[in-house]
Amino acid sequence: MIQQIKPRIRSKAIRQISKATFGLLVGACCFLASNDTFAQIRSTSASYQQHQTPLKSFQGYYQLPNKVAFIAFNEQDNTLHATQLWDQKKRYQLVRKDDTHFESKNEGYAIEFLKNSAGDFSQAKILGRIVCERVPFDPNKIVSLTASQLKQLAGTYLMANDNNLKITIEPSAQGLILKQLWDNKTISFTPRSELFFLNEDGTFPLTFSVSNGKVEQMTCFEKDLWLRAD
Repeated sequence: MIQQIKPRIRSKAIRQISKATFGLLVGACCFLASNDTFAQIRSTSASYQQHQTPLKSFQGYYQLPNKVAFIAFNEQDNTLHATQLWDQKKRYQLVRKDDTHFESKNEGYAIEFLKNSAGDFSQAKILGRIVCERVPFDPNKIVSLTASQLKQLAGTYLMANDNNLKITIEPSAQGLILKQLWDNKTISFTPRSELFFLNEDGTFPLTFSVSNGKVEQMTCFEKDLWLRAD
């Protein structure tokens, strides 16, 4: 009986050892595979981060279609922030969704940065529908223009869709003075750039357009177009 039992015990032990060895091999393979997968994910993530557009490429001031409101984007601690330059200058921390898409952290407001034909980021689309134009100036700062620069903007302007409405633009010590000829009302403006001006409380924008080196028209607010008459 003893001789018959021993082979069975030995065979059972061999099977147990084989199972244990197989389990160790499977575990090792799974561990190596998971490590390899993790390494690949980490490598892919690192490669993606390396090829991401630097946040500083989005920094700057962007003008809303009404020409009065602006949003400032700036990088701080490797995070992009948006500050609306109205309504007590509310600030939003942005979370990056992909290379050019962001969302405000708490509100989920969508922001997409768009390139122009030259490959430069020139617009920001807010909430998927409001396109803001990037501007090369700080709308909060009044700049100094020469008398010659102001003089080239002076003249009489006619409203594009009603030539009976006329205004005059004259240089002043602070910038420009607009006079409405139908009621003689005057409004003072200060320059934020060579071609963009705001009134005292920042609610009335003037934007001048240049063609062939000459100022030919002016836009008040978003769409009020005035053509130069002289």
